[in-house]
Amino acid sequence: MTVDEEVRSAQLVRSFQCVVLPAMLQSAEYARHVFASTPTATDEEVGRAVATRVERQSVLYEPGRESVFVLTEAVLRTWPGTPALMLAQLDRLLAVESLSTVRLGVIPWRRPVPVLPRHGFTLCDHRAVVVETLGSERVSGDADEVAAYEETFSRFEQGAVFGDEVRELLLLVMMDFRDLGDAVTP
Repeated sequence: MTVDEEVRSAQLVRSFQCVVLPAMLQSAEYARHVFASTPTATDEEVGRAVATRVERQSVLYEPGRESVFVLTEAVLRTWPGTPALMLAQLDRLLAVESLSTVRLGVIPWRRPVPVLPRHGFTLCDHRAVVVETLGSERVSGDADEVAAYEETFSRFEQGAVFGDEVRELLLLVMMDFRDLGDAVTP
């Protein structure tokens, strides 16, 4: 199965990211920066990839599905473009976090990580794990590999803050980006 097919067919999607926002949470402009950072990407390929990524996000709004995202605070503070882009992106995170089908957690930088993260990954139900690399996405259905990633995700999830605490953290990071204002240019 392709990544798109895995995500669309899953009732439970769990994603951990330590550098870049999960694909399912990226605004179009943020996604554009992600795809444009691939060394061989053409403008046409970037445009198609952004459109596909944004369209895939429709599953967040479908009843009967659950999406759980755990990020390190570094993800919120590692940003492309301008502070205005990140303010819009963080506003999107606040909106998505309020959906009944979504749980968003962040491991604050003031807490130790329960496991040293090596890379981000996404679990689709209990059957597949997706690992995104610089130029592609790899899907594995190997039961042992999926189980190892599930255990790791569980540990990251236990270290994260959710609900009111994550909203407070997002608002704090937004304040930091507002303070940067136009003083920073790409």
